[in-house]
Amino acid sequence: MMKKFDFTNGIVEGTEWVSRLAVLNLVWLLFSLPIITAIPATNTLFYILDLWSQGETALPIFSTFRDHFKIHFWEGYKIGLLIFGILVILLLDSWYLTDLVSPAAWVQIYQYVIYVIAVLFGLTTLFYFPLTKKLTTSLPKRFLTGFVLMAGHPLISLGLLLASGLLIFIFLRWSALMFFFSASGIGWIATIAAKKALRKTIQKNQQTRTDLP
Repeated sequence: MMKKFDFTNGIVEGTEWVSRLAVLNLVWLLFSLPIITAIPATNTLFYILDLWSQGETALPIFSTFRDHFKIHFWEGYKIGLLIFGILVILLLDSWYLTDLVSPAAWVQIYQYVIYVIAVLFGLTTLFYFPLTKKLTTSLPKRFLTGFVLMAGHPLISLGLLLASGLLIFIFLRWSALMFFFSASGIGWIATIAAKKALRKTIQKNQQTRTDLP
């Protein structure tokens, strides 16, 4: 027999999640204030989100964030700086090409190639950050795994892209919401997407082994 949905409990739980994400985003902004610390702060944000995805939602946000940020401060820079640099280059290229007036045909082709690369790299990055909390392989292998998950689960990737795009549209329309959900909102969607894609991949590999003679 199907369990009846409790509307009141659903509203309460939804409000708790909204508050949780808002507080986490504010803490992330606080620790990102010197811009150079945004990378380890983002790494810590995904650590908190991973704990939440495992049901550990009762942990104090600020102290948990602070402790992980201190302990793993330098770890986030190992590949985070490279990712940040590539994203900046792709965004600058996209911005420059968009401002060109009547570009040549080859420039238009290059423009679309840059757009596609930027989207694929951005999606891979969104898969990568949650994976850093679930896998113990080297950082380059984790990033490669993020790409494999992104390419191997197109529907999940498309859902992540559309949901992230919708949030960005909302932030551009109501900019005040960026202070509360800019990183935590997109990060939470990415965490759920990566968890689902990883689970499907593991199940598929287990099924393949079972089917082998």
